[in-house]
Amino acid sequence: MDLILKRSKMNQEVRLKVKKRLYVAFSVLASLIVALFPCIYVANKNIRQIGIDDFFHSFGVVSLHWLVFFALNLLFLRKWGKASLMTILAVIPISIFSLGLKAFKRVIPTFYYWHGILLFLIVYGILFVFVQGNLKQDIAKKISIIVGSVFLILIFINSVPTIIHQLNTKTIKDQNAISIITPDETSGINTDKLPNIYMFIFDEYSGTEALKRYTGYDNQEFYDDLIEREFNVSTTSYNYSIVTTAEIPNILNLSVKSLNYSETKKDELLKDPFLFSLLKVIGYNINLINDQGFISTPETYFKYKFVPQGTFQKEESLFTLLIDLSVYYPIRRESSLARIVEIHEMFDYAAKSSQLEESGLFTLGYFMFPHPPWVIDENGNEVPARERANYRDPGIYVGQLKYANKLILAMVDKIIENDSNSVIILLADHGYRQPHFLQKNFGEVIENYESEIFYMRNILNAVYFMGDEIENEGRSGINTMRLILDKLFELDLGLIEEAK
Repeated sequence: MDLILKRSKMNQEVRLKVKKRLYVAFSVLASLIVALFPCIYVANKNIRQIGIDDFFHSFGVVSLHWLVFFALNLLFLRKWGKASLMTILAVIPISIFSLGLKAFKRVIPTFYYWHGILLFLIVYGILFVFVQGNLKQDIAKKISIIVGSVFLILIFINSVPTIIHQLNTKTIKDQNAISIITPDETSGINTDKLPNIYMFIFDEYSGTEALKRYTGYDNQEFYDDLIEREFNVSTTSYNYSIVTTAEIPNILNLSVKSLNYSETKKDELLKDPFLFSLLKVIGYNINLINDQGFISTPETYFKYKFVPQGTFQKEESLFTLLIDLSVYYPIRRESSLARIVEIHEMFDYAAKSSQLEESGLFTLGYFMFPHPPWVIDENGNEVPARERANYRDPGIYVGQLKYANKLILAMVDKIIENDSNSVIILLADHGYRQPHFLQKNFGEVIENYESEIFYMRNILNAVYFMGDEIENEGRSGINTMRLILDKLFELDLGLIEEAK
């Protein structure tokens, strides 16, 4: 009988230990769930612009960030439940610090970043002392588990619509994928008289319709200046998505495989772009202007290459979006003056590219401009740092676009002066994405967002074709390049279906 009672007691003790360990595990897991919520929320809101690799990279960094805070709390508190609770109380304000600061500034305009840091430290310190000395371990565990459960429900509510939408969304199959063209098929081309080709892609340069819709600005004066220089101008050109990592590979491969590429997929598609391979077969050398190192094609493709000094970070990844939302956002501030210098260096190099070779040179210039940061106004003056990504005021974007117009005109004038028997293509990957960022950054409700994507895909498209005419009106960037190559070399590439 004593043996039975003893075993029963031992079993109860084992069950109690297991129960306690489960409580500990659930409380620790709860703090991780809370830490991951902003990552999942932002990912769902920007699902069109991120890929699975972006998500897992951010997931890993956020998890490591959580682990550091949890380990520090455990070191000082020596209690798993209390460490979990204090980690929750730390990661929530740290993750959404930028939003909280904006809320305070609406009430107290003179409330600055360091005021927020000081307030957080004071409140967190008071809570730390209270939890350490006055809160029981079991209660701390229960609070952690309850908070974690609430955030798990929020993650579920936030993710299910996105998952359903992604399952219902049909990706575009490779439209008119081009078979490899062999040297034999280009043997009829006179390689001694290959005209130089200059293709410049200006990130976020809107076409006419999008500019009028979102900014009220009429860019006709710039188009008239281009027409005067014998450019063929299209005001109704649309690309296939509003995602740079999709459109640049699309254009350089002359086909569409999807509307959304992650950074990793973009790099994969740029390892051996069809356009580069084709031009190499024809007999071209390639010259690259690579703003922010965005074009990840191997160095061996390029005879000439210009990479600017690199003072500005791209703003397309989930990780940088999370940084901008958090207490760490000041580390993303870059010097406006340095960026202005960088922009001028790129345009100067582009103009001088017309002196590199007399023929047989293809120059690709990717400019993350007039894309934010908006650092310069139409008169060349520096824009205040607080306005560098202000999508609520379209006038700031228009100012940088007007300044871009001046630089573009000066650049093409020098190229035409040095190399009039050439082809110059001015394109954009997508237009001004005001609705997207108003929804994402400010939580504004955009009615019929899907239809707004159509206008955000409206792009700059202007072609100088050795002083001749070319029918690029209404053509996407892909079809514009196909048209040009067919007219130059009779390759019979044909056109793919235009973006709808």
